[in-house]
Amino acid sequence: MTSRSSLWLMRVYYLLWTGAGGFIFPFISLFYAERGLSGTQMGWLATIGSLVGLVSAPLIGRLSDNLPHPRRVLQFCLLGSGALILLLSQQQIFGWMALIVAIESFVGAPIYPLSDAQALSISNEKDGFGSIRLWGSLGWAITAFVGGWMVGRAGLVSVFVGYALLYGLCLLVLGRIVTPPKLTRPSEMPPLRFRLVLRALVKNRVLLGLLIALTIFWFTNIGRQQFETLYMQRLGASEQLIGWAYTYPALMELPLMLWADKLIHKYGAGRLFSFSMLLEALALVVVVIFPSLAAILFMRAASGVYYSFYAIASVAYTVEHAPEGQGATILSLYYVTLTAIISLVTAPLSGVVFDALGAYPLYIIAAIGTFLTWAALVISQRKPVHQAQVA
Repeated sequence: MTSRSSLWLMRVYYLLWTGAGGFIFPFISLFYAERGLSGTQMGWLATIGSLVGLVSAPLIGRLSDNLPHPRRVLQFCLLGSGALILLLSQQQIFGWMALIVAIESFVGAPIYPLSDAQALSISNEKDGFGSIRLWGSLGWAITAFVGGWMVGRAGLVSVFVGYALLYGLCLLVLGRIVTPPKLTRPSEMPPLRFRLVLRALVKNRVLLGLLIALTIFWFTNIGRQQFETLYMQRLGASEQLIGWAYTYPALMELPLMLWADKLIHKYGAGRLFSFSMLLEALALVVVVIFPSLAAILFMRAASGVYYSFYAIASVAYTVEHAPEGQGATILSLYYVTLTAIISLVTAPLSGVVFDALGAYPLYIIAAIGTFLTWAALVISQRKPVHQAQVA
């Protein structure tokens, strides 16, 4: 199979994999509410998943980095996640839900960084990561819209079935992809010690700044993201409208992600990453000033621009500054493990805030935090004074 064929199959994979997320993410909070869970209980489910993902994502990402055929690891994670999400849809008791969420998080948390690492191993300068990632946006746009229609006619369980089916198709597609062989085999080069990877993160000014920025962003935004669909429902949105609110931003991403590749080549991943955060902060301010369903729908549209730049630039920026050969490990640490650590605190606290005060205060917190994230990224990308003078 040619590299061109593998590139197209990777695009199909992103169509299916991200599409599966479009079935679940907009409706999972509605599912929990339908089962009678409070905001605090939803927060604890997120905390449990984060605690498990905290361990599994870097562990499995590290395993993948040091295997000659990392695709097998990704296939195992997809199989386990699809089956467990389907099982979750049949539960009524909080205890069983918590157990299934914990197991699913162990195999599901590493899928994001492993998929991105797989895509980066296939893409090149001509056919950049954006040309692959935009197919994920198309998949999300389709399933979020179809999911809202399915929920209105067949109930919330239907989107869980759709998720499992798409993950099964992902397994088949991955089996047909031929990835470039690694330059060295594990037996020829000893793997970089995990302690040395962590030491490199602390010494690298850019990676340290990225760590601070992402910490601020997720600490202030996880709660808002977790309860956004419930907020929309309380403002009068139907399941179909909620699905549509997650559809049109994804449609906007299709051309924008191709543009993001070109912008990265022209301005650099760091600048585009920073700009995406500024856009998101400004969109959140609109909701803070005009708390209404219309304002949220406007913010969702702006998020189509923000996420197009964020999804491409954040991965490129992180891998660009990661220690050589440790891309999947760093992606797991920053975009799964770090999120999991922060969720241990923010998820239950956000649930308490939602139960007591509603979702609006979470948007105020998110707006302030996103502005601070933008500032942290800008500052960390500036060269120190002595380096600037030498240059």
